[in-house]
Amino acid sequence: MNVHSKLELRLARSVVAASCFAVLLSFGSNAASQSAPVTIVPTNPAPTAPAPQTHAAPAPSAPTPSAPAPGTPVPAAGAAAAAAPAAEPVAPATPAAGTEFTATEKPAPVVLGEGETELAEPPPARGPFSRGAVRLTLLLGTASTRNDNYFIIGAGLGYFLVNGLEIGLDYEAWLFANPVLHRVSPEARYVFHMVPVIKPYAGIFYRRTFVTDADDYNQVGGRLGAYYVPRSGRMYIGGGAVYERRLDCDSNEYDCDSWYPEISFGISL
Repeated sequence: MNVHSKLELRLARSVVAASCFAVLLSFGSNAASQSAPVTIVPTNPAPTAPAPQTHAAPAPSAPTPSAPAPGTPVPAAGAAAAAAPAAEPVAPATPAAGTEFTATEKPAPVVLGEGETELAEPPPARGPFSRGAVRLTLLLGTASTRNDNYFIIGAGLGYFLVNGLEIGLDYEAWLFANPVLHRVSPEARYVFHMVPVIKPYAGIFYRRTFVTDADDYNQVGGRLGAYYVPRSGRMYIGGGAVYERRLDCDSNEYDCDSWYPEISFGISL
């Protein structure tokens, strides 16, 4: 091979090498231009507000039993209690939702609106000797004088100022003897109304006696007895004794002091 041929061969190799190098450069530039963009993520995140912290109150600790002095005998139960660790206080259980509770307080009073009425309890029944009661009585009795025996019939009206205390006015007619007597007696009487069923009474009176075909006279006296009140509470029956003293008494024809029984029937209005 001559020199000219060698030069052409080298030149051709150079051209091939340059062509290969150019192809590599073009491939590298295309790969660089088509690569994905890289996103840079900051490593330090944005600051956030700290969450509020709740501090629970420390639970009271159970008292720690003191250790016994050396040489002191410890009972078995005491030793077991001392050896056992102190139990932690257990918080009260929270009631589950929907749990029903029983109210311990009295319910508030109900206020009625307009047009509504509340049924009130009826007042207790009033007794025949309670305050404001009115007495109507029928009196039957007998009496004796030195000369005659009388049958007494009368009626009375009374009003109770307070429980048991009555003021009243009674009228009596002494009949079936001579002379006939008509007597009007204002009086005050107290009935022991708190005693059940059989109720004792005591009273005093002033009396004006009108005598047929004779002079009138005045008397004072008192009475003792008891009333029987049935369950009806309005009607009652009574019995007792009456003492009376004639004022300005200086006659030997009749007694100045007298006792006689009485029976009465009453109704309270």
